[in-house]
Amino acid sequence: MEGRYQKLTSFFQELEREYHVTICIKDFTGFIPVNKELDAALQPFLAHTNDFCMYIKSDKAKYRDCLSMIGKMSDKSLRLRHTFFGMCHAGLFEYVTPIIGHGIVLGTINLGFFDYPKKDLPIHQIRRVCRSSFLLQEEEALRLYWKSIHPTTAPIEKLLPSIELVADYLALTYEALQDTHGIRTKKRVLSSEDTILSDACAYIRQHFTETIRISDLAFFCHCSESYLSKIFQRRMKVHISTYINKVRVEASKDFLKKGNTTVSDIASSVGFNDPNYYSRIFSRLVGISPLEFKRRFREDAPLSRQSPREEEG
Repeated sequence: MEGRYQKLTSFFQELEREYHVTICIKDFTGFIPVNKELDAALQPFLAHTNDFCMYIKSDKAKYRDCLSMIGKMSDKSLRLRHTFFGMCHAGLFEYVTPIIGHGIVLGTINLGFFDYPKKDLPIHQIRRVCRSSFLLQEEEALRLYWKSIHPTTAPIEKLLPSIELVADYLALTYEALQDTHGIRTKKRVLSSEDTILSDACAYIRQHFTETIRISDLAFFCHCSESYLSKIFQRRMKVHISTYINKVRVEASKDFLKKGNTTVSDIASSVGFNDPNYYSRIFSRLVGISPLEFKRRFREDAPLSRQSPREEEG
């Protein structure tokens, strides 16, 4: 992805990787999709997509409970107007930093997930959620919960100023979009579009090696196939099948660089049943064939053999 907001994406990714935190942005007014570059940059952070959240949201009723938390978060942000610490309906703790512009709360940046000193509280909450569901199992939910909790590698006092600075930047971005796009502020806290889109993309990234049917994807996101397709076309500017192929092609590049696997085996390992179809899709998206990509960029290739070809490209 290229664009003026690429550094913002890289900054969030670096924070998550270096400090073992999870970043999620809640857009209460719908200003992020107004600019396609900003939307593309922040799309991976518009919903909680860790394994625990995805498991809880597989239950439609709990999915709705998750969405209902957005309104409560908006109200609390408006009342406090500063960073606060809280627990979601499923037992996860995170810091919530309001994005405030023109005197209103535009959204929040959520930093999680943190272990709570009184461990009985989140465990009790998770068990309560599972016992009220026909689908969720306590043992699996608790396993995924502990998998999601990581001690940070730095004191939270060092992380929050950076998050608050980004919140101020996004507020200024909103003001700039008002001038350039003529957007008007409107409360949209109950919209599920951002969550559905991010959950769909997360599902694809987790299952791209398998056969993914749009019907399965819509079922997971608790929406109709037509609504999901419409969101993808409007926000991602591509059909769902094209996005799936892009994810598969990106994953295949790592195998091609290693150079010790055939193209047919690579095609199969990333979800393509037909190696010829994989080669056509790869060539269309990347501009060169998988074999040419492998020849140019394989990691074990001598530099003397790579350099002339790279200069030609």
